Order: sequence, then C-alpha cells, then structure tokens
Amino acid sequence: MPDLAIKKIEYPSIGESLYRLILPNGLRVFLLPKMNFRETYGIMTVHFGSVDTHFIPRGLKQARHYPAGIAHFLEHKLFEDEDGEDLLQKFVDLGAESNAFTSFTKTSYLFSTTDNVLECLELLQNLIGEAYFTEDSIQREQGIIQQEIEMYQDDSDYQLFFNALANLYPDTPLAQDIAGNHETISDITVEDLDENFETFYHPSNMSLFLVGNFDVDHVAASIDRQQYLLYEIDDEKTTIRRRSLKLSPVIPTASTRMKVSRPKLAIALRGTDKILKKKLFRYKVILKLLFDMMFGWTSKRYQELYEAGRIDASLTLEVEVEDRFHFVILTMDTQEPVALSHQIRKAIQGFAQDLDVTEEHLDIVKSEMYGDLLHGLNSLEYIATQYDTLLSGENLFDLPKILQDIHLEDILEVGHQFIDNCDMIDFTIFPK
Repeated sequence: MPDLAIKKIEYPSIGESLYRLILPNGLRVFLLPKMNFRETYGIMTVHFGSVDTHFIPRGLKQARHYPAGIAHFLEHKLFEDEDGEDLLQKFVDLGAESNAFTSFTKTSYLFSTTDNVLECLELLQNLIGEAYFTEDSIQREQGIIQQEIEMYQDDSDYQLFFNALANLYPDTPLAQDIAGNHETISDITVEDLDENFETFYHPSNMSLFLVGNFDVDHVAASIDRQQYLLYEIDDEKTTIRRRSLKLSPVIPTASTRMKVSRPKLAIALRGTDKILKKKLFRYKVILKLLFDMMFGWTSKRYQELYEAGRIDASLTLEVEVEDRFHFVILTMDTQEPVALSHQIRKAIQGFAQDLDVTEEHLDIVKSEMYGDLLHGLNSLEYIATQYDTLLSGENLFDLPKILQDIHLEDILEVGHQFIDNCDMIDFTIFPK
C-alpha cells in the first residue's frame, strides 16, 4: 500500500486542525484530533437517504423505483451479521456506544468510546462494508420498523412537520415518512436491498469522520488497511445516476385534527431557485440569519407575539438546503392559526421592508450563531454530526469567515432569490 497523502487544513479562528485524505477506493476520511478529550467519536456517512428511491442500479441500464423507506430499512439491516448476531452488542463488548440515523439525503453510522478506538473503527467499517439479507430476516425487520412508524403517529409535532413537508413536495419521496409506511415496508425484497446496497454502499459514495483522542498517523494507516481488506479497487468510476425530484404544484393549505391542547401551525416555503453546489452552506447560513431576524427571539415581532400570548416558546425554524431541494419550515403552537398564518405570510413577502431586517439586528443574530458554534465545538457529537463531509465547498469550520463576510445586502439578495420565487403553504393541526 502506498504512503498516504494526508492534507492538513488549519482553521485558526476556531483553533482547529483537520486532516483530510482520500483513499484509493474513493473513501473520504476526515480526522480531527482533540487530545484534551478522553472520548473519541466516529461516524461513517453514506450519501443515500430517503429521497433516493428512483435511480439506475449499479450494473444495470434502466432506472428503477424502490419502495419508500428503503434507505432506513437498510440502515436497520446492516446491524445484523451473517450469523444473525446484533452488531450493537459487539460495540458494547468493546466498551462503546453506537447508533445510526437516516435523513433525506444521508445514512450515518456512529460510535463513541474512550477505549479500543481502532477496534471500534474496524467494526464500524465492517458494519457498512458487508451485508447479509434473507427473507426471514426481512420479515422480522418489517415488524420492528412498522412498530417504529406507529410510534410517531400520535406525535403531533412530528406530524405537523412532515404533513407540511408532504404538502410542499406532493408526489415526491419527501412526501413520504423517512421510514416509509406499512405498505411500502411490506414491498421491500431481498433483491431491492441488494441493489440499493451495491449501488450506494461503495466507498466512493461514503465518508468517515473521526474526532477525539487519537494519533492521526496510526488511525489513518488502520483505516487504509481495513479498506484495502474490505474492497477491491476497481477502475470503474462509480457515478450514481439518481433521478431528480419532479415537482408538482404545492397543496396551499390543509389541516387535520389530533389530540392536542391547542392548535399547531406550520408555514413552509419551497425554494425553486438554483444554487451552486459550492455555495450550499453559505446559502443556508444566510437563509437562517434572515428568518432568525424576522422570527427569532431577538426580533420585535417575536417579542410582541409572545407578550400578547399569540405564540409561546414552541416556535421553531427548520432550514434545509440540499443539492436537489431546499425549504424553510416555521412551526408554532397558537390559538390563532388562521390570523397568524396570514400575518406571517405577509411579513415574509415584505421581508425587504421588515423593521427587524437591519444591519444592527444582523450583527446580533450573527453573534448568536457564532456563539452557538463555539458552544457546539465543546461537543464531539456536535462536530461529527454537523460537519457535512459531503459538501464540496464551504463547511461548518468556515462559519466564522462566512459570518464575517455577510452583510445586509447579501441577506436581501438571497432573500429575493428565495422568497420572490418560492411556493408557500400552511398546515394546521386543530384539537379534536
């Protein structure tokens, strides 16, 4: 095996040094030693999430549709080895905790430990490097996941968010639960899982991020050795041919009834503007700053609504900016969902004249975001889960410089780009 070309990237504004390398099989490795911590946190991420249900499988020529929830199903199945043993227990035996999660665009597997770092790293790589599926094991897992789906049926905040998202992106994978539903889960076959695993679980479509107490050279050599054993290096470029989301008209307004003490309101915006890949993170930061200025706790609007009892501390803001989609969702509890929806929609459309959108207020929300970053950097879990290894441009550690370079005109420019072209909807949950 050749010597590894490890690139050191300095981030003086936050006092961090990140080591990055790309292995011969395409795996992207990020190492962030923090010797003042006892713990080490490792995460492997596959660029494969709930939106990836329509693509051309590796080795085939025709695109196929797969059941909703298959990425999440595959995440569950990989914790079972060929003997049917639970790999979670193997992490426990090494003194580590482990978990996994599936999002719209990613599946991540992680561990945290204070001992046996190299052994845990080896186990983590083995976990997503090999897969064993049988009809019996699939049937068992279907029952487990269906129970998981049912758990969220009575979660009103969960239902509020995902119903709003479904009305924002009807007839797309974003309209489906990340875990799928009873029908789609029942449709998953061994062949489906094999084709999804072979297509997406290739090292060139994955990354590994390790942060904590370890020696960079020893860890890099260990990862390289394990990857050499797990994968044959082929010359074939593994370009995954995903189908883009086909957007249908939004469902402008809808509601349902659940057992809640007061109504819940969601206002959601679907972006239709094009964003350069290398600008995704900066665009997300600017959108977050804009909506924080208008609706965050430091805004006059929030204080007035809160003091009048029209909203409470439940107001949340979700900003998602991905290569294939981007949206903003505001959720809140309120006794006046109809009137408040009208008021907030009007405020969003008139953002450029908003009294809260000023250079002075921008400095306040930028300082708050910078403070949140510094606080987060004290958590290994925060660093590992928030540093997006799939981004080709700026990233979490670039945030101080990005914030320094953002001025009010940048906020207004992105605001017009997003809001002037967006589709906006609302969704309400009323008490039964």
